[in-house]
This record gives sequence, C-alpha cells and structure tokens, in this order.
Amino acid sequence: MKLSMITLVALFGTVLSANLKCKECAESAKDGDCESAADGTCGAATDICYMITYKKGADEKYKKGCATPTAGAATPAATFGLNEQGATYTELKAQWCNTELCEEYSPRLTCKTCALAEVDNIDALCNATSSSALCGFDEQCASVFYMKADKAYNERMCKEFSEPKEWVCADNKTQSACGIKFCKTDNCEDYSSSMATTIALPLLFVAIFNAYF
Repeated sequence: MKLSMITLVALFGTVLSANLKCKECAESAKDGDCESAADGTCGAATDICYMITYKKGADEKYKKGCATPTAGAATPAATFGLNEQGATYTELKAQWCNTELCEEYSPRLTCKTCALAEVDNIDALCNATSSSALCGFDEQCASVFYMKADKAYNERMCKEFSEPKEWVCADNKTQSACGIKFCKTDNCEDYSSSMATTIALPLLFVAIFNAYF
C-alpha cells in the first residue's frame, strides 16, 4: 500500500512538473506594464502561454497568462478571463507560444484548405477559394503534391511543420515526385519557400539519362 502511494505521488508530481510555466500579468493599460510579468505555472497540461490585446470599451488593454487554444476556431474572450459583468470586449487578438517562460509569441494562421484533387500540373494548387481553417498552434499552411499514373494531385491543409527534404511518398509503387511546401502567412497562395520533393527512382534515372546522354 505504501509503495502504491509513493508511486502515485511520483506520477502526480511528474504530471504537475510537465505543466508549462508562462509569464503572467493581469489586465494592463500599457504594454510596458505587461513586460514585467510574473512567472506562473499553468493549471492544465493542455495550457500554453498567451499574450492578448483587446479593447475594453474604448480602451486598449493587454494581458498575459496560460490558456488552452480552442481547436478549429478563435479562442473566446472568456477563456482568457475576460468576463467582467457589463464589460464589452472587442478587437481581441491572441498570440501563443509553448516554450518555458517564453518572450516571443505568434498568432495562429488561417489557411486555405481543399481535399486531395487532380490538378493540371505538379505546381498547380487545388481550388480552395471558399474554404479555410484556423490552424492549431505551431501549424503552418501546407501544400502536399505528387504524381500518379501521369496525373498531378494536390491537397492543402494546416499541418505541423516537418522538414520538407524528409518527405516521402505514401505509396512508392504508385506515386512519384512527392513533396510538401509550407508558408507562414494567412490564406497564402505562394508555398514556394521551404520546398523539397521526393522523386521516385524511375524518374531519377530518366533525369540522369537526359542529363548525360
């Protein structure tokens, strides 16, 4: 029994120690007031650090602390403790970070999305003119593409960044010229940065043959 209790205490202590520490400051009228924020430990394992700006009535306010971002939607004001009776909150802008006592925060991106579709060529994007999604923290806008049976396919989504040069085809037998591109701007259409492709061996042999013969 004693051993079980010791084990539980050890496990519980591990869980608590896993909670992130963030800079915290109450509602402030000036950003400078928030820069001297105190260190605090988040109450939940899902919490990450936030910094928000907003208007309370006509006055601009700032606040820092811990919260859990809402998946797939803007995080509501009440999540940040903005629930004073009779107060009106507008122009809420949130930025996040998930490193210990971080000083640099980033907004969540809104990205164009479209399901996997055939496109005209390997550089073409699927049609996402009326579809977008609010990404999770640490996600970027991504474009995934490949060739299959001499046809090009593309899909766009929110995706956690991974090294493009390490991207591989999901099916090496039927897919080729597989790749992924990322971008870090809202609703972007240009995924040219951080691009790398995995070229299937048959295509690589053709490229080498054309270059030397």
